[in-house]
Amino acid sequence: MASQTEEPMHRMRDKKNEFNDGRVRAVYTWKESVADWFKHSWYPQYSDEKVEARLLSHLPFFPESDGKRRASVINTDIGNGNYIHEVFIENLEPSPEPSTNNNSLEPCKEVVSRPHFPHFPSGTKQEVYQVEDWFLDSIEDWRKKRGINRFILMGHSFGGYLSSAYVLKYNQKLVDVATGIKHNLVDKLILLSPVGVERNKYSLLKNHLSRTVSRVEQDKENASNPAIAIEQEVLADQEAIVQGTEVEPEEPKTRRRKIIDYMWEHNYSPFALVRNAGPIKSKMISGWTTHRFAHVYYQDQQHFQNVHDYIYRVFNGKGSGEYALTRILSIGALAKLPLLDRCPEKFVEMGVPTLWMYGDKDWMNEEAGMEMTNEINNISISAYQKKMASFKIIPNAGHHLYLDNPPVFASEIFKFLGFRK
Repeated sequence: MASQTEEPMHRMRDKKNEFNDGRVRAVYTWKESVADWFKHSWYPQYSDEKVEARLLSHLPFFPESDGKRRASVINTDIGNGNYIHEVFIENLEPSPEPSTNNNSLEPCKEVVSRPHFPHFPSGTKQEVYQVEDWFLDSIEDWRKKRGINRFILMGHSFGGYLSSAYVLKYNQKLVDVATGIKHNLVDKLILLSPVGVERNKYSLLKNHLSRTVSRVEQDKENASNPAIAIEQEVLADQEAIVQGTEVEPEEPKTRRRKIIDYMWEHNYSPFALVRNAGPIKSKMISGWTTHRFAHVYYQDQQHFQNVHDYIYRVFNGKGSGEYALTRILSIGALAKLPLLDRCPEKFVEMGVPTLWMYGDKDWMNEEAGMEMTNEINNISISAYQKKMASFKIIPNAGHHLYLDNPPVFASEIFKFLGFRK
């Protein structure tokens, strides 16, 4: 099924959003929840490492290679007792593509040492940049330690926002020692349903002047409040999304929205509630996993359990980077430093091609991604007579488009990279 591209704004707003469709779903019982709490608290086979290994064992090339690929877990020390935890997938076959390195890194990483998050203020531009740097500087330390001098960067949701910020701060021209040819540190940038793109009334960059958008239009966008339906991350049902049986979304519940906004404004983390919930924490987590991974549950219950156990360990880990969300993003998951006011001109000046991807049932604001694509291309056509940004909508997919429709997702990625599948 072919993806759509560069749809008119009014057509994309007619989409159905991923949402709870009212069907009977997998139920995680209270008994199972208490059993999980006991196992994860006392059994050594439920350590972070062993739970992760069980999840990765669903890959055909972990822990043993399948002859074509090999996966391994690497912890890279970045100083001060902190390290980056990554899943490294190595291609063992000679590549038919001259631009493909035989050792390819899948940026599936997190700071598992969970360093203490400083209580940064975030009322000014400089303070928000400081919060961003807490992430970006660690990623750059990791890159240097791993000796990676040329790569393609892909980020999802908040990771998409941080990936864009990383390129803005650290992308640079490097010289290939063998050929003497200059190249970008980041060759290409892929943003999967990124948060923080749109201009909005909470922006601290309202005085930014765009080369392609009129002052009147910018003022209009800066006065808007295009709140993201972030509660959909909990309510979305993957089975309904991939089968195309979703229904029209109901209006967001006013009380729920008010609670979310209050917690956001006061920098409360929902994970703190889970961490202190004792024997019922697994039941609380199942409210998300049985919706988000319903498709996995119906196909393989043991696979689902391994996913649930992994999410349990992640949600119950020491609070760290989660506290940055409410400092970088304002109420409604709207960026205090919107990417639309930071990226278009810089990405064109750097010569970095970008791909902006969303699911057709994505709760993220795909219109902002289209606007970003148009602004980048207007500048690049004027300067270099070519387009430098692409926009894609993946069918039968929500916010987690790579999980919902892997074949079409992979096909579009290969096309953008110029690789043959």
